[in-house]
Amino acid sequence: MIIKYIYSFIVLLLLLGCKSLVAVTDGEEIPASSFSLDNISSPEVSNSNLDLEFSDTKFKREAEALIKSEKKNLEDYYKNYLDSVRTKLLDSGTVKIKGYEDFLVDILSDDIKNDTVYLSNLYTETNNKGTPLSFQYDALQNDIFFFEIECMRLNGLSKLVFGGVDIEFLEGEQTRFQHFNLSKQDKVSGSFKVIADNPVVFNIVKKGYSKASLKVTIKKVLGTNLIVERTKDSIEEVRTVIREISDTLYHLIDEKQYTLAPQLDLTKGHEVEIPLIVNELDNVIGWGFWVGLNKSDSENYRKLSELIAEEPLLLFAKTELTKTASGFSLPHSDVENLKVNFFNNSQDTLSLNSFDTYRFFKSDSLSNKSKGKLTIKNNSKLYDHLITLKSIAVNIKKSKIQEEQISYKRNEYITISLIK
Repeated sequence: MIIKYIYSFIVLLLLLGCKSLVAVTDGEEIPASSFSLDNISSPEVSNSNLDLEFSDTKFKREAEALIKSEKKNLEDYYKNYLDSVRTKLLDSGTVKIKGYEDFLVDILSDDIKNDTVYLSNLYTETNNKGTPLSFQYDALQNDIFFFEIECMRLNGLSKLVFGGVDIEFLEGEQTRFQHFNLSKQDKVSGSFKVIADNPVVFNIVKKGYSKASLKVTIKKVLGTNLIVERTKDSIEEVRTVIREISDTLYHLIDEKQYTLAPQLDLTKGHEVEIPLIVNELDNVIGWGFWVGLNKSDSENYRKLSELIAEEPLLLFAKTELTKTASGFSLPHSDVENLKVNFFNNSQDTLSLNSFDTYRFFKSDSLSNKSKGKLTIKNNSKLYDHLITLKSIAVNIKKSKIQEEQISYKRNEYITISLIK
């Protein structure tokens, strides 16, 4: 009986386990192959990164293609240009190229050659005991030497003991070619271009007591007799340009007269307040005023104007702004019963030669347009006063003008002449 119950319990557990497995797989089927390590993939790269890498690669390819195209165009241009320069030099005997094209001189020197001169075509026997056998040839710059040396006879025992034949070409003190231990039936050949006007020496050295026989062929191609001369000249060029100019303009912006009554005259005003505003001009760089306190000041101002043939306040502004003169002053007088005050609202700079009744301020475009307030009060009980006020503003006016400008372009040329 007990065994029956145990068996029933085991069957129940098996049924519940299978149900749970079915519940898991009902939501999402997991194939057995999905657990293979081969199917594990790396994280996907975002599309934005792929687009950036593609754009960068595309740009590099386009840049490389452009460089190759430009390089080929440049090579084709100079190939055709060099052909025309060479033809003109051969036909006319002279040609002129630009200074930065000096690399063409070496190319022309190689292309245009004179006659070939055979210097040696002989069989010769060497010295022994290391005594050099030397041949000397005259050479000029750009001459090209060609040589071929062949060992025709060499004692085998001497070769084993002392080595083969040593040869060298010297240009002045500089070694241009060397070959050591030349054996029987060995052949060496080569060429070199003469760097400067120097003799060329061909040395053959054989050590030991026996001698060797060599076949020596040496020829030179004469360098082109080119005369190269650098010249510089200037070419006058005239072109039309638009130039911006700045003019300094002086403006008398206000001119008024006021009569201030005495204190005992209650029917008329004995004080005046005058605001100073500069708002009709752009690029203001200075402003100022002059106050005449009586008829005498006004008369003296008129006489000064006739003397200098200019508005005195304008001249005062010029001298203060440009410092072209010093000590220039305007008419003024001290009137005991008149009180003059100026309340400055700006941050502008007062000039050094300013006085109580005339002042000049240096300004800029950021300055407040309302400069301040001038107050004049008559404290006299019996006398009136005629007040004259003049104010000035200075500004910069920019304009464009068209003019012809002459310039000189400095060029460098290379003149190549051919001596035939």
